Amino acid sequence: MRFPYKRYAVCFSSIFTLAFLPLHALASERIFDPLHADASKLINVWVKSQLDYLQIPYLSISYVKDQDVLFSGSYGQVELNGAVDATSSTISSICSVTKVFTATAIVMLAEQGKLNLNDSVADILPALNVLNSEGESSDLNDIQVVHLLNHTSGLPRDTSHLYWSGPNHNFPTKKELYESLSNQKRETRADKASSYSNLGYALLGQIIEVVTGDSYSAFIEQEIFMPLRMSDSVVEMSETSYGKNHAVGYTALNRNGLRTKASFYKTRAMQSAFGISSNASDMAKFISWQFRLAQQSNTELMSPQSLLQMYETYHTQAATNRGLAYEVQTSESGDVWVMHGGMCPGYTSYLQMNTTGKEGYAVVMSANGVRPSSFIKDLKQILTKAAQLQVDKENGQLFKEYEGFYDLNPWNSEVYVGSWGRDLVLLYLPVDSVKYAMYHYRKVDNDTFQRLEDGVLTDEFMVFNRDQAGNVISVNNDGSLHYKL
Repeated sequence: MRFPYKRYAVCFSSIFTLAFLPLHALASERIFDPLHADASKLINVWVKSQLDYLQIPYLSISYVKDQDVLFSGSYGQVELNGAVDATSSTISSICSVTKVFTATAIVMLAEQGKLNLNDSVADILPALNVLNSEGESSDLNDIQVVHLLNHTSGLPRDTSHLYWSGPNHNFPTKKELYESLSNQKRETRADKASSYSNLGYALLGQIIEVVTGDSYSAFIEQEIFMPLRMSDSVVEMSETSYGKNHAVGYTALNRNGLRTKASFYKTRAMQSAFGISSNASDMAKFISWQFRLAQQSNTELMSPQSLLQMYETYHTQAATNRGLAYEVQTSESGDVWVMHGGMCPGYTSYLQMNTTGKEGYAVVMSANGVRPSSFIKDLKQILTKAAQLQVDKENGQLFKEYEGFYDLNPWNSEVYVGSWGRDLVLLYLPVDSVKYAMYHYRKVDNDTFQRLEDGVLTDEFMVFNRDQAGNVISVNNDGSLHYKL
């Protein structure tokens, strides 16, 4: 059997660029982990290697099954190659996943009778003005609160301030937002098309302030974060915590395989669109709350009925696979998935929940140019296979002497060999897709292992070699020799 060098490698240009960069120290802090020990170890190996190869400074990831946090870990450092290791309380911007919390707040206020989802935005924010498609002043009487929630308002995506451009990110104040909007054209009238709008969610934050008489940050932190014990979550990055318990954001990799620091910024009037910072541990609490609420009859922040309405896509005619903030999809098996991703200068995030099967995932990273959803997809692959593992005390240390990293150069970087219950698991690094990078082998004779595929032995073998002292030092496969690192 040959190691699948080319088939399971990431882009070769990335491999060769990153292979010679120093690996930064990585710390992992487990909050609660009832998984099989072999699965937990493999997850740690996978995440840490990805952070090294992709030069991701910080990553926080969690998996929730109903009320149980089956996995939650924080990895990396507050700054790339820095001295402060990430802990379970390290936070990072969740970017547009903020919109989910903003929508939750609006639905809570609607249930309290402080507003109605069909209220006219013009009635709540009378100073607001925008141009119609012909460039003439237009009233906003057709835009209702629900149109802001599901992106059918017809408003532009952003203001004209170019705050996404670096190196500085000058997000507007409320006054600047209103001035910009008064000179911008609407894309359409309300409920004519589905078009993502950060501006719409910025206005929802202002609506929260008008109807509560409090700031957006105070309402979110006091009425959502505190009751759910999301003690690490905050609205708006602060300079005092930045680089300490708040991870520093980084740009995408350049052609030399390096990242640079993104500039610190304040989201100001855009807070309610992408201004919250959190971690996967706190996001797990938010996920568990939703699963808990959906199954009970009493109110917790809101009623079960209101929560379930957030997952529905029928609120307006123009909505396309969009509930209240959430993107909504139905799997082939009929399970309803709701999700929202986030990307802002220096940060990416993703929240995904199976509302039918009551399982949820959250990932937060302090780097651009990476897909957090891919981490969730790969975690699912490991967890699916881990569900088949059984605790076997007698064989717990059976394969420890084979465990480690083996050099695959020049064809690929390395492969990790570890215990997987009564078998061995191989994970080829770096991982492009766990589905095609994870293999299982069963011991058939001394240091000889035979590959398993769907529980059936194949005709592929690998043989480990020992030195004179009896230590495993290399592995043979189909004429290729790979030494233990």
